[in-house]
Amino acid sequence: RIAVLRSPYEIIDEIRIIDGRLSAMADVSEDVEKMYESYSKLYFELKEKARVAAENREKTLEEIKDRMESWRNIVNSLLESVNNEYRNILLQVAGEGFVRLINENDIEAAGLEICVGFKGSQPVQLNIYSQSGGERSTATMSFLLALQKHIKSPFRAIDEYDVHMDPRNREAIANLLISAVKGEG
Repeated sequence: RIAVLRSPYEIIDEIRIIDGRLSAMADVSEDVEKMYESYSKLYFELKEKARVAAENREKTLEEIKDRMESWRNIVNSLLESVNNEYRNILLQVAGEGFVRLINENDIEAAGLEICVGFKGSQPVQLNIYSQSGGERSTATMSFLLALQKHIKSPFRAIDEYDVHMDPRNREAIANLLISAVKGEG
């Protein structure tokens, strides 16, 4: 005789449970193997596509990073040249200042910030609150003149730039404009 740890009723109950589970699987389609193979194939195809997409994403991110670095280098080089010219022009109108790139890590939000100070004051951001109308006009014209060498255009036009300028700055900016037109500045 075999020693059994369970009673016959417990064994019969377990057999019924297993029979119930098996009967739920009794109506399995004959195509189950084909379906499994089809879904398995689809799964591996999708897995491969996901891998390729991930590789392409990494390559694209690397390309964007390289282009951003290239853009940043070009902009910084251009800005350095414009900044030097801007400072030189401001010296001729008793001012000092600089131009800087802001948000350089986000090309969508990047921009230039122009800072200027006149008559010995420290350069502050160019805005309607910190400078007079004439100072803003002088700072803006100084920046545009500094930028001129880097812009290719058959002609340029600007209207009433000198309306708010004092006579000294008006004359200095007019001379700089004439010099730029002649190609001397």
